[in-house]
Amino acid sequence: MHAYKQYKTHLNELEQQLADAHHRQLVLITGSSAWCYELLDSLIDDNNTLVISKQCVLKNSYWPTRTHQILGQEFAHAVYDGFSGLHPDKLAALAGAVKAGGILYLLLPELNNLATWQDPALSTVQSHGHTIDCSLFNQRFATIIKQLPAFHFSEKNGYTNHNACYVAHNKIDYLPQQNCVEQIVKVANGRANRPLLINADRGRGKSAALGLATAKLTDKKVIICSTQFKATHSCFKHLAAELDLQYNIEDKQLGNLHYVAPDALLNMLPECDLLLVDEAAAIPVPLLLKMLAHYPRIVFASTLVGYEGNGRGYTIRFSNYVKTHYKASKVIILDEPLRFAKYDPLEQHTRTLFALDAQYEELGGDQSGQLVHREITQQSLVNNEPLLQNIIALLALAHYQSSVNDLRQLLDAPSQRLFISQINSQLVGVCLIAIEGGLSEELAQQVINAERRPQGHLMAQTLAQLSFNSDCLTQLSARVVRIAIDPSSHNIGLGKKLLSYCESQLKDQCHWFGASFGATAQLLNFWQNQGFNTVKLGYQRDKSTAEHSALVVKCLSNNIEIIQPLKKQFKNDFFYGLLAHFKTLGWQLVSILIEGFSDELINLETRARLALLIKSNYTQFSISATLWQVVSQSPSCISQLTGPDKQLLIKLVLQNESDEKVIQQLGLLGKKELENQFRRVVKNFTSALK
Repeated sequence: MHAYKQYKTHLNELEQQLADAHHRQLVLITGSSAWCYELLDSLIDDNNTLVISKQCVLKNSYWPTRTHQILGQEFAHAVYDGFSGLHPDKLAALAGAVKAGGILYLLLPELNNLATWQDPALSTVQSHGHTIDCSLFNQRFATIIKQLPAFHFSEKNGYTNHNACYVAHNKIDYLPQQNCVEQIVKVANGRANRPLLINADRGRGKSAALGLATAKLTDKKVIICSTQFKATHSCFKHLAAELDLQYNIEDKQLGNLHYVAPDALLNMLPECDLLLVDEAAAIPVPLLLKMLAHYPRIVFASTLVGYEGNGRGYTIRFSNYVKTHYKASKVIILDEPLRFAKYDPLEQHTRTLFALDAQYEELGGDQSGQLVHREITQQSLVNNEPLLQNIIALLALAHYQSSVNDLRQLLDAPSQRLFISQINSQLVGVCLIAIEGGLSEELAQQVINAERRPQGHLMAQTLAQLSFNSDCLTQLSARVVRIAIDPSSHNIGLGKKLLSYCESQLKDQCHWFGASFGATAQLLNFWQNQGFNTVKLGYQRDKSTAEHSALVVKCLSNNIEIIQPLKKQFKNDFFYGLLAHFKTLGWQLVSILIEGFSDELINLETRARLALLIKSNYTQFSISATLWQVVSQSPSCISQLTGPDKQLLIKLVLQNESDEKVIQQLGLLGKKELENQFRRVVKNFTSALK
């Protein structure tokens, strides 16, 4: 066993260098858990050190269930016990909590054993019935961390310093943050409808800037909105310091600043002079658009490469919308770190280990090359870091909010298959698929009876519970986890071709092919056009997308006797839901769903009653129930109408919306015009029936 005094000496030298450079560093401790714990105990004191571990042998340790429990805090040093499981999101978040001059201690088995070590975190990516003997995520992690300029204390090999060097007497540049504060103040005092977007990596002082700006606006009522109240602590803390106020971290109001959660904000629409939206990338775009429409002076601040989620999808979808619709909008990018100096080693280590800097280069105009599809194994990804980075970046672009854990899922989930499309060897499409099912008959029955919920069989489980048929769980199915296409190559059929290729590769092994996603008219139209049937729509809106979650499925075998009843049942459920929990669905989405339903014969009694009503001096009230019956029996008849006619019929008849709301939505002058429009729509509708 090596003398611990030697390690302490190296550590003291490191701490002095870090203090001078305003940097932070990773210290890797590897060996048996007992040796690592003993060495760590000799190296650290209890003062201001956060210890993340499931082991009570480490003093003051705790294990957060969620990443946001770590975010928003700062500590002189931190410890991550890898023996409790190597969870990328927790480790990355912990790295963000270390102050300048601090150290992140990472405890792990010897690196050469990491790939075959039974990592407790593996259970989070393994579907029920699937196990792996070798972790490719850990293999890559070990390979990369060996090359990093960091300190390494090893039970087997002693002390190693991989050329870690520091700039003496670094300075932190506060000018970009000061300019940002001035721009926030300008939004509050300037003309309306000039939104400001602040984009930054973590540690750049964007949340602090919100607080500093609020302190300059004491005559204004300011609301700050964020999905996690804890994320606003920095803002409140800096406001308190500037105004010399006492701050309690539990208080949601301080001076002229008041915290309101996103859902409460949109439900109550409280008045304010300035709305600050922090961590905007964590809020669904539809909600951001509602805030933008209601509040004339608004600032959106977001982390682009963060530890609780990656905001690249936010950047494309929301930022582009703001730039297009608000010509006087402004975007600020904070590059300079403030909580530590530039070129901080720990930040670089975190980015490298978890591929947080992965960038996707769009194909651009040249799409003339041959399109090639192929399946990629997880092992080949580990052997090809550039391809891995490209795939990660494209998946992040396509998805609204990505997680640091996605990398581990991509490399270690044994039930996943990955298909890609390339033009001239350049990646243009990715489709990530989870293979589900293959469970025992006994377990399948327990799932149907809601007694068990095996991990990783989401679609198979839902199909089985909807159909009460165990085949959905005993046989194999394929679920699209995520599909991403090069943004410059949208709307030319690449997604359709990639999906078709995946289907051809899966049809001999799987009985069903499907996907689950936040339902929009555009997305559902795409899937239904590829022959997928919608069999379920969630009753409540998903918190991450603000959309109702749709399940679409296609039969790859002869088991249509399961799918057909599900289609019919969903049709019945949906028409009932339009009068209840689907009452607020957008009419375009309702139209797409209805057009995917099969027609039945309109019974003679209903047809006869409609004919008699048309000839009479009918009212909206007297005819609506019959129209509702006709559409529910023969949904295709609505497809003959124009967009405005569909909107009126759907909102007024199928969703039983109030006259006042329909008048407002259609921009009509009043009830008389609504009545005239309704009669015209009824006439067009009945003509289409003949």
